[in-house]
Amino acid sequence: MPASNSPLSRSAIRYTIIALVLLLLLGGLTALYIALSQPPRVTEEGSQDRNYLFSVYGFNGDLLRRPSGVAFGPNGDMYVADTGKRRIVVFDRTGAFIANYGDAGDQPLQLWEPLSVAVAPDGRSFVVDKSKSKIVVFDAQRRAVRSIAMAEEAPISARVANGSLFVTTESGVLISNLDGELQTGYVKRGKAKGEFDRPGAVAVDAEGTLYVADSLNYRIQAIGRDGKVKWTYGKPLAAGAAMKLDTETGQTFGLPASIAVDTNGYLYVVDGLNSEIDVLDTNGEFVEKIGDIGHDDGKFYYPDGIDYADGRLAIADKYNDRIQVFSVPTATLGAAGWLPYAPWVLLLALLPLLLLFLRRGTRYVVTPAFVAAVADDPQRDEVVKALRRVFATEQVVEAGSAIEGLKLSWVARQVDVAVIDGLADRFGLESDEAAALAIATSLRGKRVVLTDAEDVRKAALELGLAVVGYDEVATAVRGGKPGEPDATTGEEPANGDSTDGGDEL
Repeated sequence: MPASNSPLSRSAIRYTIIALVLLLLLGGLTALYIALSQPPRVTEEGSQDRNYLFSVYGFNGDLLRRPSGVAFGPNGDMYVADTGKRRIVVFDRTGAFIANYGDAGDQPLQLWEPLSVAVAPDGRSFVVDKSKSKIVVFDAQRRAVRSIAMAEEAPISARVANGSLFVTTESGVLISNLDGELQTGYVKRGKAKGEFDRPGAVAVDAEGTLYVADSLNYRIQAIGRDGKVKWTYGKPLAAGAAMKLDTETGQTFGLPASIAVDTNGYLYVVDGLNSEIDVLDTNGEFVEKIGDIGHDDGKFYYPDGIDYADGRLAIADKYNDRIQVFSVPTATLGAAGWLPYAPWVLLLALLPLLLLFLRRGTRYVVTPAFVAAVADDPQRDEVVKALRRVFATEQVVEAGSAIEGLKLSWVARQVDVAVIDGLADRFGLESDEAAALAIATSLRGKRVVLTDAEDVRKAALELGLAVVGYDEVATAVRGGKPGEPDATTGEEPANGDSTDGGDEL
């Protein structure tokens, strides 16, 4: 066997390849992380025409009348709070009519002024009836099943997110479970941060940040899971001041009536009085505006509710008596949404490498007879170079260290004396030989005993261990043909291929 094919050479080649793979993987993961960490890109020019999809005006000649709210259901259907006709109307994602429900009236389970609708993952819907200070709950079959009275704080809007029901009131936000049991809330009327004045709606992202359209404070407030205000966009009017957009005073909204958040890191704020949609990122930075006042497709006339699902926005274009559906105006979808998962992606990509390094390789155990054979071989240099990491008793390590020119990477290992004595008695071996077998049996993975002692070979084979003699190792290292597999164990001689990627000779 040529020297370049020695176990040591093959080991160097193997680890060189592993290093190259690691470098390539590191480069790929770095590129992936950079791509995921980039903010989504938005077109510079106006995008309302390009992203407008369609409008829904009604069904079978029955037109919508002043729709105030819209929400996507779990399968992408659109639920419309058709305020003027005191009902909820359901359309599929293409705008085709599915159903309408809710009886008009002033009884507890009837609807009089439905302003907002929220839909739970199980199909239940929650309809805000502001004038009657209640929320009517409908089951998945669209049957009214209960009414939640809210006499002290009239509800304005509802939103289902992250397993909770968020309800805005005159002075804040109440948070309950989907059975209507109050959990927490942010209720304090005022103009300071964390205070509210008739908030029109909320949105909640996957991390639990609450974004509040603080309508009569003319701002958006972002509140973290800890209840602290992370940022605000816009500001309340000064005392006695009239509404006027003025960049010098920082007045940015005509009336932030509703809000939605997508999975790409954008907020969509309905500015009802300016008849447009303001797009912010989730850090509170302005991105662009969508729409303008008008009656054409892609324009609005005092819009109100908004919702997002699966790359689509649905806007209740209230005084145009329609629902408008837009595609999300991003050139790159999903980057910001995937960013929180980037560490998990990197970890999954590294798992194969972790398994590679954790895998148990071949373990070689040296006996006194093998060390003696090394000492007796005047041409042992190539064999010594091939020996990389071997296990042995402390006595064998000392004996090997005494051989001139022999510098092995020994791993001394202690085993239980009772085990050694048991093996010595069982096979009639000397203590050092029995200790070598005890070491081999204590190791995990593939184990090979290096010995030239016939009694040790027989004992090792009986214990299910592979055995290789000095001549087999020397023949393989010096370029001779490897021997045939051992007739008893089927193991290849120590020519490097038997390492299975583990420790080699």
